[in-house]
Amino acid sequence: MNKFLDKIKWFIASYSVKKTNYNITISSKDKISLLEQLSNLLNSWIPLMNSFKIIMYQTRNKKMKLLFQNMIDNLNKWDSLKEVFQKYKNIFNIFDLSIIEMWELTWKLWDSIETIKIKEEKSKELRSKIIWALIYPMVIVTLSIGMILVFMIYVIPKITDMYKDAKVNLPSLTQHVINISDFLQKNVFEIIIWIVIFIVLFITFKKHPKTKIYFDRFILHLPIFWPLIQKKILSLFTWSLSILLSSWVIINKSLEISSRALDNDYYEKELKKIITNVSMWKTLSWCMWIDEIQSWKENFLFPIELASVVKIWEETWKLAHLLKRISEKYNKQIDELVKWMQTAIEPLVIVIVWWIIWTLIMAIMLPFFNMVNVI
Repeated sequence: MNKFLDKIKWFIASYSVKKTNYNITISSKDKISLLEQLSNLLNSWIPLMNSFKIIMYQTRNKKMKLLFQNMIDNLNKWDSLKEVFQKYKNIFNIFDLSIIEMWELTWKLWDSIETIKIKEEKSKELRSKIIWALIYPMVIVTLSIGMILVFMIYVIPKITDMYKDAKVNLPSLTQHVINISDFLQKNVFEIIIWIVIFIVLFITFKKHPKTKIYFDRFILHLPIFWPLIQKKILSLFTWSLSILLSSWVIINKSLEISSRALDNDYYEKELKKIITNVSMWKTLSWCMWIDEIQSWKENFLFPIELASVVKIWEETWKLAHLLKRISEKYNKQIDELVKWMQTAIEPLVIVIVWWIIWTLIMAIMLPFFNMVNVI
């Protein structure tokens, strides 16, 4: 009887594992919180299983509770932490898994968790800086577009009727504004549909594996914004590479892991070329086109300061330390760029919006001036 019950329990457990949702996603904030709690508990010499149970009991988020329960179930089956994390590809990337695997061998798992947490915090901080630089102009533009659309759809038609009753000859500027207003009124639903289609196509183009590389290349050429995006990528790349090299991961493997941690397929593609050349015993600085830099042709993807640091490493063998310093330098440059963009872009957006509104006001007022002249 006991054997029969054990078989039933085993069947139920195996079925529940099959039904486990490994596609679960969590926010960056929740991931940082998870890693921070896990690092603190492991550093206090609390066993891994008990650490997960403590975190699960403390959290009130149902999704996080489910995640922890699934992880505990897998750990009960004697899976390593890397094998457990590997099942949640939407949460843990190749950088996280490589760091976990590396430190599992040295029995300092809390160090790996802390390293991943710092990397996640760094990524979140860099994203926040870019969003902070864009949020004010985006808010102004969104509100302005909404105000202009309301003006064109609801205000202009009433003024147009008044002009028709007065039988006034309309200036070309006023007539153009009225034509645009008529077009918006007649095609408002079609325009909304096309906007929705555009947003869906844009998101699909951005996320689809075959087209994402073109989007990632495009954002690196956006006017005004490309230096900020590039420095964010390079800051994360140099920091990740520094951590891996200081942990005695070979250069080829370090480059591969760092490239996948960037979330930019175009950079990853170029780094794959570098990895191939390094595997053929070519120097890393040569792969980053140091020869072209010396002939006054700076490479777009790997600027002169990065290629020069790599060249110095090939002579001093202190690349990890130098990369960490250059990552900090990129962070400072990002802060400066954010301040510059807030100083330069906001007035520019305000001037453009003011010019559009002034044009609409003039389009309305010009016929009144003509009526006064006639009188």
